[in-house]
Amino acid sequence: MNLVAFSIRTKGAHNFVRRLWTVFARFGFSERPNSRALHALLQTLQPYHTGPTFFIPAVVLNRHPKLISEIARQGAEIGIHGYVHNDYRTLSAEQQYIQTQQAIEIFQKTRIDYAGFRNPYLGWTEDSLETFRKLGFAYESNEAVLHDVVDLEAFSPLLQSGFAKSLALFQAIPCTSYTLRPHREGTLLRIPTSIPDDEMLFDRLRITNPQEVGRIWSEVMSRVYSHEGIYTLNLHPERGILCQQALAALLTSASSQSLPVWITRLHEVANWWRERLDFRLHFTQLAEKRWRVSATCTPRATLLGRHLELEGEVAQDWSGDEQSIESRDFVVRAPQFPALAISPRTPGEVVDFLYEQGYALMPNVEEEDRTGFACYLDLPEGLGQDRQEQIRLRSALLQKIENLHAPLLRFAYWPQRQRAALAISGDIDSVTIQDFFLRILEVKSS
Repeated sequence: MNLVAFSIRTKGAHNFVRRLWTVFARFGFSERPNSRALHALLQTLQPYHTGPTFFIPAVVLNRHPKLISEIARQGAEIGIHGYVHNDYRTLSAEQQYIQTQQAIEIFQKTRIDYAGFRNPYLGWTEDSLETFRKLGFAYESNEAVLHDVVDLEAFSPLLQSGFAKSLALFQAIPCTSYTLRPHREGTLLRIPTSIPDDEMLFDRLRITNPQEVGRIWSEVMSRVYSHEGIYTLNLHPERGILCQQALAALLTSASSQSLPVWITRLHEVANWWRERLDFRLHFTQLAEKRWRVSATCTPRATLLGRHLELEGEVAQDWSGDEQSIESRDFVVRAPQFPALAISPRTPGEVVDFLYEQGYALMPNVEEEDRTGFACYLDLPEGLGQDRQEQIRLRSALLQKIENLHAPLLRFAYWPQRQRAALAISGDIDSVTIQDFFLRILEVKSS
């Protein structure tokens, strides 16, 4: 792959030339400037008892193992960002597997733990996902969810063009409740990344005012919070000091929501999603419109109910019509069965999807029994064949369920009464100026 031609095509010639100038402003011939930026991000997150998640190409890690080991000891999670910084979409399935295996070997040699993968340029393919599954990754973070929080009409056509090239490069998908939440595909967890990221704001649109960047990121956080999703911010470390004030504003905004936001690292999200896989709600009918409910879950789970009455239990306000329930064994009264009924001809993929979303379900309910339930789902065609259709159908289904004005029980998406999640991530594409220009040779020879 010709990296210079690729960069000009995806950035535009004007932005490419400008990027070369900023390389000398933001990087140094030693590790010192980038080390300061990495530590600035670590220090900004320390008061929140967490750290960032950094992804790094293996060849860059191999040149700077002591620095990366140091920031890992201080609380940063380190993930794999390819063997070299090339676009996986240009590689065959075999090349993707070989290069990912080479990256793993360097991480093992340098004794850096890893759990996740982020592709350079977020350039994933179906072959990438299969590679990650075969090689045992817990998660990947590549799906770019677009938030329309910038008035593009206020910018020149040149800047708008650069922004549009980013959207195409990142394969941006629309913002919905479904796309803003992690989801499993086999053994692999997919954790979305929200855009615009720092590069799109600073370099594509030239928004460099810290207050304005902080306002934009805080608006994204507010939207993610309303969807009970995760905001995975991608903040390249070379802009760590430039973005420190904006990041502080985002963290303050997240911490000021009425319900807590879980500020965490991506591997902890993957661990939580694995923990909640087997959460289930079990029902025993005691009388007409009266059920005993028992929950199979861990202590970190948050159980929510709406439009129902608890017997002898105290519920706490949550959001909208929902309340949180402390007990794991309780009795409810409701005008309808507080679960989603699934028809016998609805495929298992739909049932698995709704269990992952946390809903109480009653599978294999016949058509004639549907009236006793909050919602009856008969989806014999499933939830789509290609990804575009899956996003559309799954988003519509979740919106339908979330808009129900009927009794329903479910598990919240996040642990310990937290309504949304925030993860600060960053791609360490280069540490020094030498790393940046070595990319041209490394990508060409890969």
